[in-house]
Amino acid sequence: MLIVACGLLLLSVPARAQGQPYNPTHYWSYHNLQPFAVPQPIQVRDQFFRQPVTVTVDTLARFLNWVHKNNSAVPDTFVHYTWWNIREKLPPPGGPREVIVTNQFGSYHVQVTNLEFLLAPAWKNRPDPIAPLANHYLCYRAFGFPAPPAGYDLRDEWRVDFQIPKDMRYLCTPCLKQHFGQIFPPVDTLTHLAVYPINPFSDHFNPLVSDQFQTLTVPVQQFPEEYLFVPSEKVELPTDVKKSTWGRVKQIYR
Repeated sequence: MLIVACGLLLLSVPARAQGQPYNPTHYWSYHNLQPFAVPQPIQVRDQFFRQPVTVTVDTLARFLNWVHKNNSAVPDTFVHYTWWNIREKLPPPGGPREVIVTNQFGSYHVQVTNLEFLLAPAWKNRPDPIAPLANHYLCYRAFGFPAPPAGYDLRDEWRVDFQIPKDMRYLCTPCLKQHFGQIFPPVDTLTHLAVYPINPFSDHFNPLVSDQFQTLTVPVQQFPEEYLFVPSEKVELPTDVKKSTWGRVKQIYR
């Protein structure tokens, strides 16, 4: 079944060609104040790892809440994310990749290096055993996208803030994930997330967080560094290895 799903992933038509706009939802992170290791192997695949690879997620490090950035839209306020550390900091096959990342902050060449963490869709204060129908993301260390020149008003249901993002730190790409025999293909292959450090401070909150890995009350708080997740589009640049097949394969995602 994984082979079939991966084949469909490879052959998928870019979302823009299907008339699908990218998801405008922004997120910002909250530290988990009581992280503990729960190692679990999963299989993942994205446009960099074109063959399934097994990695271990071990710690729920942060919780992602949706956020209005200068009154930006949030079409679905039920979808949240959990940030799981990935033990194996694997580089993409063939080494670092160069891509073009475009969002409301601009368009820049970005170098993508090693894996860092997984974003899993989650519910907040809703103990539903079925996870939200939303993307999983593999998040990589990334370099090259400078900080935007301005600050932004940020607001979720807990608090409001004003933050000036720093240089982009990570790039999150839609991925296919297999866990305990269940396959979760991406539902939106266009929307990527560019991740920028910010320095907010907040009170403590205690949401009930539920994803495919566990359901528990997570004490969370914002303190430096946290991260702003900005919806973005990505184009991967051809490398010398890919030039002969670039016209046939194109990108798995745009």
